[in-house]
Amino acid sequence: MSAAALALVLTAALVHATWNYFLKKANATRPFWWLVYIITAVVTVPALFIYDPLALSNITPVGWFVIALSAPIHVVYGQVLQIGYRKSDYSVVYPTARGTGPLITVLCAVLILGDSPSFWGWIGIILILASIVLLALPHQQDRQIQASRIKAGIFWGFLTGCFIAGYSFCDAWAVQQSTGLTPLSFYFPSIAVRALVFAPFIMAHADWKEQSKEILTTPRLLKALAVVTVGSPLAYILVLYAMTMAPLAYVAPSREVGMMIGVVLGGLLLRERLSPTRLAGVIGMTAGVILVGLEG
Repeated sequence: MSAAALALVLTAALVHATWNYFLKKANATRPFWWLVYIITAVVTVPALFIYDPLALSNITPVGWFVIALSAPIHVVYGQVLQIGYRKSDYSVVYPTARGTGPLITVLCAVLILGDSPSFWGWIGIILILASIVLLALPHQQDRQIQASRIKAGIFWGFLTGCFIAGYSFCDAWAVQQSTGLTPLSFYFPSIAVRALVFAPFIMAHADWKEQSKEILTTPRLLKALAVVTVGSPLAYILVLYAMTMAPLAYVAPSREVGMMIGVVLGGLLLRERLSPTRLAGVIGMTAGVILVGLEG
């Protein structure tokens, strides 16, 4: 992986862990993500036209198909992640989700896209995936006190990871193949499609207006909305650009350096324990990212 691609991935990991922390703290209701999609689409789609007037006309029919396929996967991912944060702890859901996703993604990248990491690339990927497992393991005292919350976190984290793998594979294919899509012309229209796909499910609930108003008028929720609205697109666009520079089998596991940041945030801000197991995970993650970064 080139230095530029690695820098994009590491920056994205920092931004990703940050907005996930704010999402966890917000404990928001269902319309939260819908508002994120609407605000992002209203701001970015016109900006895309100004930046590149031919952006949408250059997209092939296959490109539009990939956008239509990716959008609902992202919508379900956001809802599953939000449920997981309501039912369990950040330090359980986040590592489990970020671990399951790249494990499945790497397998798909190798088996379907034909990505072929070198020996040291494989060692780095294996170190990252093994470290993900260590970071996801709860502290012994946590297991005794909050067994049900730990189990819930692992379940919802695993389910979230499955959707991460789904959109990662789909989105990497979109920007790496001849679809007429760039990271920007793929991501911003996809956001608008997400808002449209999600709208009927939001409006089916009688209290959606009240919940939306609460999010927009409560300082704590409004702050989280601002961070997620900026952070989520920024982190993923950086990843999309990295996917145009390096194989998905490298990019997907390298993104999970954000789990180290998640552990730090959990320890410093949420008063969660940094056990020897999780410390070993941090060290292994660092070594794995270095090996992957040296590739190419």
